[in-house]
Amino acid sequence: MAKVPVGILTGFLGSGKTTVLSHLLPRPAFSNAIVIINEFGEISIDHLIVASLSESIVELRNGCLCCTVREDLVMTLRDLHRQRQLGEIKAFDRVLVETSGLADPVPLLHTLMTNPPLQTGYVIDTVVTVVDALNGVATVAAHPTAADQIALADLIVLSKLDLVTPAVTAAVTACVTGLNSQAPVLTQTDLLANPAQLFGAQRFNPALRTGAVTQWLAHHSGEAHVHHAHRYQQLVIRHPGAISLAGLSVFLNQAVNQQRAQILRIKGIAGAREKGGKPVLVHAVQNKFYPLQWLPAWPDEDESCRLVFIGRDLDASLLEERFQALCV
Repeated sequence: MAKVPVGILTGFLGSGKTTVLSHLLPRPAFSNAIVIINEFGEISIDHLIVASLSESIVELRNGCLCCTVREDLVMTLRDLHRQRQLGEIKAFDRVLVETSGLADPVPLLHTLMTNPPLQTGYVIDTVVTVVDALNGVATVAAHPTAADQIALADLIVLSKLDLVTPAVTAAVTACVTGLNSQAPVLTQTDLLANPAQLFGAQRFNPALRTGAVTQWLAHHSGEAHVHHAHRYQQLVIRHPGAISLAGLSVFLNQAVNQQRAQILRIKGIAGAREKGGKPVLVHAVQNKFYPLQWLPAWPDEDESCRLVFIGRDLDASLLEERFQALCV
């Protein structure tokens, strides 16, 4: 059987990976794709956004593909290959892996390039990195993983250009090309015009990437790869029923204002009491909130409020106390 191409969609926290994925999945070229979504936290939110677009979604959560759940990916791909050969599942013609925003792409690429069972059934297609134009330059300066994600890309997508000035666009473009001058850079307009151009051309060239992978391995030889759980923190706030939408708005704004430097990402789903429990998706990247995304129905059987905070040195007790005071 022909090897199945594996496309990797990466980018730092809040860069817009899931939005890109939501543009891809309705296209006929992706109708037979297996989608593997990796989230850093124990609660998976991203898959809820695309759950209605594909029946073949696999979740790998509570860790990053570059450290704690890398073996889970290996086992998942092995199982899928075996089931495909035996006809136990519907034939799939590609795999798309959306990594955690904290995932370093080098260990993942090394695994796919050197694991013999995976090499038998799969081939790396393209590494696509999504870069948030609004926060991209500052993110690269503060987080080495963001720079690695750009440097290892075969294709780069600049997101949120509608939120920045031409000067900021020029700065983030210069930052990206300075880290990776070989990868084509696309914009949101390019993506909307032809989403299918991101994957399928097999842009990944092992000869160009082996050097970078070897350098990374040499740099980390003799030491364990530091798990992101040691660098970053996640807090999950749950509530079994609908909550006050007005209170949620006040709570989130207070949280960002008081812990601005500590919070990197907020995402969640909640039932709004003012709307009869109608579900709404909440998104924020650092101190920027995005419009609420109302869902026509709950995407799964769990109708509880689930808010996920990812950052460093979060004051968990204060956040939970304020949530109870304002939202419940």
